[in-house]
Amino acid sequence: MMRMDSNGKNLVCRNCLERKPVEKREQTKIAPENKAGKNQDTSMKEYFCKKCKYNFTRAKHLVISACPYCGASGSIMAKGSTAKIIADASKMKGDFEF
Repeated sequence: MMRMDSNGKNLVCRNCLERKPVEKREQTKIAPENKAGKNQDTSMKEYFCKKCKYNFTRAKHLVISACPYCGASGSIMAKGSTAKIIADASKMKGDFEF
């Protein structure tokens, strides 16, 4: 016998309708593993290529000398927080004039 599913849009057999809560439980088990993956991101460092504007991340312990996308060397910048960017900009006051 067919029934409407929980969102009321589709027809679902009674057996499948009873199985859906089991699938939701499995998804909640997967979610904590994803949170562990976010903790691993703290060991990653973000980079930006000034030449091709490519953004990428690598492990902090790796030394990056060239862009993996365009191959340009010397155009890689490490991304940082806003406070770090402002501090770096304040150090460069004499480097340019308007």
